[in-house]
Amino acid sequence: MTETSQLPPVLQSLPVRLLRRALTADFSKSQADAAERQELSTRSNINEPLAQDYVAWRRGALWVSAVLLCIAGLIAIIEHKPIREELGENAANFGQQNIEVLDGLQEFLLFVKLAMAGLTLFAATQWWRVSRSRGFARWAWITSLVLPLLVASWPWSHSLDFSHLDQQGAFGQFGQAAGGAQVKMAISIAIATALVSTILPKLLALFPGIIRSSLLIKTLLPQAAAPGWLTVLFAPIFVGFLMLILSVLSQVEGSMVLIGALVLLAIGPLLYVRRAKDLVRAHSPEEVGPVVGRLRQQAGLAQLGGVILFVYYLFSLQSMSWTTAIHLLLEAAGGILLTMVAISDLTLALLAYGQSQGAAFQTSELRADYERRLAALATAGLTDVEKALGVGDLARFRGQNQA
Repeated sequence: MTETSQLPPVLQSLPVRLLRRALTADFSKSQADAAERQELSTRSNINEPLAQDYVAWRRGALWVSAVLLCIAGLIAIIEHKPIREELGENAANFGQQNIEVLDGLQEFLLFVKLAMAGLTLFAATQWWRVSRSRGFARWAWITSLVLPLLVASWPWSHSLDFSHLDQQGAFGQFGQAAGGAQVKMAISIAIATALVSTILPKLLALFPGIIRSSLLIKTLLPQAAAPGWLTVLFAPIFVGFLMLILSVLSQVEGSMVLIGALVLLAIGPLLYVRRAKDLVRAHSPEEVGPVVGRLRQQAGLAQLGGVILFVYYLFSLQSMSWTTAIHLLLEAAGGILLTMVAISDLTLALLAYGQSQGAAFQTSELRADYERRLAALATAGLTDVEKALGVGDLARFRGQNQA
């Protein structure tokens, strides 16, 4: 039975199906429809139903991500203003070189946003050409994450020179009272704030994207343990990242709404760790949907509450316009879906490679030495997975994993 035949007529339009597929991210509930199977078979020679289901999911995730990122990019273009226009009458005292440096930085960050949206859009339009679409998605993800981090690592304040303020006593009352060094420090803080606001949505999208990708692959390959382990390992890292954000923003804002939002967002990943036994064992295709779906539902309720509070917090900030808040939220949501696609593509390839390597290793001469080394480490209790994770109920599932 195809995905379309399970839906009421009102939900069978292509945009709604793509959105539902992207949000569900569960192959026990979402499959390719008849038209997609025919197109993939004819145009790409992809005939296996499971492969068709995965490519169809990529289509939905990429299109939704592309739409969100394009809207965010459009808002960024509308909000973009040259530094000279923002400074107004103080532009003459700011320094032409300083204006050029800051304008160049702003334009490059805008280019990164548009490049990310454009590459994602290309990946979506080429969804049936898997290799080409995968390349566009990979470069979109790398562009969105790596380039802003590289730009943020450069000391842009070294390229600014406000020594003329000390000589002229210019730049309005602030320049006369503070001098060039203090103005340079204030501008450096503004640059850091702008860079953080650019990077933060990408970093916020990274860990949820990886976790959701792992759960998605678990429903695609229910017999594999690696996707479950990825979820269990990255969940506490995400919680630590949220606590880092909380520790910084609490000193700046001290908002109880923000604290409640991040605490709720952290509960979901902790539930995955608590239920590690259900994620790391092998499942049959029939049982993986209810197991993963139940965990997602429990974690999703807490995370939905966290998202609602976080959105309320953003819109309550007097220092942030509504358009900027919407832009950040759209970019984060689009980034999560893009990360899911990029990480899922990579995980599938690595799982297949690891399976072939593991099969070859089992018959190699290195296996005996490897097992001897593990046995040596076991004498100190270093290989006890239950103690390493702090749980005590994994042992009874070993037989099921080996079955």
